[in-house]
Amino acid sequence: MVGCNSEQQPKYEITGEQGRIIKEMIDAVNERDAEKYVKSFADEVQVFIESEIKVDGRENLIKNRAKHFESHPNVRSEIQHLVEIDDKVIMHDKVWLEEADKVGQNIVEVFTFENRKVVRVDVIQPEGLFQNQ
Repeated sequence: MVGCNSEQQPKYEITGEQGRIIKEMIDAVNERDAEKYVKSFADEVQVFIESEIKVDGRENLIKNRAKHFESHPNVRSEIQHLVEIDDKVIMHDKVWLEEADKVGQNIVEVFTFENRKVVRVDVIQPEGLFQNQ
């Protein structure tokens, strides 16, 4: 039957190694695996939300993600758009924190790479999204 495909096709194209790394990171979110999530982050990675540092260092990021996965055991993420430009990957993803959430939340992240590792993440997300953490 034309148009019937049980497998949804991605809405983005991975064009390079950095994009593949980000795709693997999103797979780790959906597997709720904090160690796998930070695999390609530098030891000195910094995560900013609205220009304010929220996580400083890979070890703190592992703890942050583990707590997040514990607080939201049904979290899932789906890449909407992914663009790789020089040492940056810009991703728009949709995140569902709970199964009851039918709409999800839009998040934009800019990942900066050095030597094939993420050294900085700039996050734009709805205000108060993770307010209870």
